[in-house]
Amino acid sequence: MNRISVMIVDDQAMIRDIISKGFEVCEFVDIVFKASSGREALDYLKENNGSIDIILLDIIMPEEHGTEILRKIKALYPNIKVIMLTSMIKSKYIIKALEYGADGYVYKDIDFCNLFCTIKSVHKGKFCANEKMNEEIKKCKEYIINKNSLINSFANLTRREFEIVAMISKGKCNIDIAHELFLSERTVKNHIHNILKKVNLQDRTQIAITNLKYKIVEKSIKY
Repeated sequence: MNRISVMIVDDQAMIRDIISKGFEVCEFVDIVFKASSGREALDYLKENNGSIDIILLDIIMPEEHGTEILRKIKALYPNIKVIMLTSMIKSKYIIKALEYGADGYVYKDIDFCNLFCTIKSVHKGKFCANEKMNEEIKKCKEYIINKNSLINSFANLTRREFEIVAMISKGKCNIDIAHELFLSERTVKNHIHNILKKVNLQDRTQIAITNLKYKIVEKSIKY
């Protein structure tokens, strides 16, 4: 087995040292760098042309959240595998990590044997997580799939339809929308009918909830 180069990114020196110490006797893993911040990690990667196999990345960092560091690493060095380290299960963090391309998600109290197995599996291209996290990760993956499906369904809306979605989300009624856009109320109703058909939703309340939840209009159109 080829040796696996690993970087540890954690603001707590004790965590960095404990993990590093645990792998001193491991003949397959080299801890080549220990970073106390995302900036320090990115500087090392830049100086060394991204020559790291795997990064163990703390998710709660003081200067910049771990998921944001993950996003930057994956944007610049997509081939580097990143395993998120956490002391808690929070869906919003898991969702961000999955969306930004995390390759693993484990508790900090994982024993070295399991951490080594995780590193080996991730190095081979398999997503890994603590067993007790699996159910939550499954839910988060389903959430992302549903979210992407809904967002994609809005892709075929016209600019006018996006404007109406934005107004519906602000609680405006058809008459208000008609006046503001210089349209007849009937035309507004027709637009809403077409929107519902395109995005496969039942009513205007669902349009508003979906838009506000996923910020669809904000991401799709600039006013």
